[in-house]
Amino acid sequence: MTKTIRRATMLIAGSALLMTSASTVASAKATVDRVGPFTTVVPVAFDDPTPDNPDGVELMFAECDFVQRVEKPDGSSVETQHCQLTEPFFVFPGTPPERALASTSGECTWFSDYFLTITPEAEPLAAERARLTVTPSGEVNVTTFYPPEPKTEAQCDEGPGSLG
Repeated sequence: MTKTIRRATMLIAGSALLMTSASTVASAKATVDRVGPFTTVVPVAFDDPTPDNPDGVELMFAECDFVQRVEKPDGSSVETQHCQLTEPFFVFPGTPPERALASTSGECTWFSDYFLTITPEAEPLAAERARLTVTPSGEVNVTTFYPPEPKTEAQCDEGPGSLG
């Protein structure tokens, strides 16, 4: 639960701008690692800001089957994950969208669920950009892109991106 709250806290902060197993497979071109299942928090709506919710974000818990990370030889990486919404988050609770939500975000709005799962005590690493889709049935798909040296949470606090 602590990791999930940490994820949600980072998501709320980032939206202002916007495991049971692990195995590694190496090839000459890239490395692939997949972990799961795990719980995370995802945005399900972006509404008008209010004094209590200045970012206008609504959140729900999601159970993720996996997050798969492909790291390229230059150190950049792409993560994909598939999840299912479960229940409203206790801060800015939401419901599944009536129509599919498709959102893209810039730097420092999504933090790596892969690293939060395998190294929960390490400082979270921020995606350079992210694509999120949430369906009315509660299916969640996320694709995130990371440069060779992603920003940390502390570096993001110095100048985050935007969510849209």
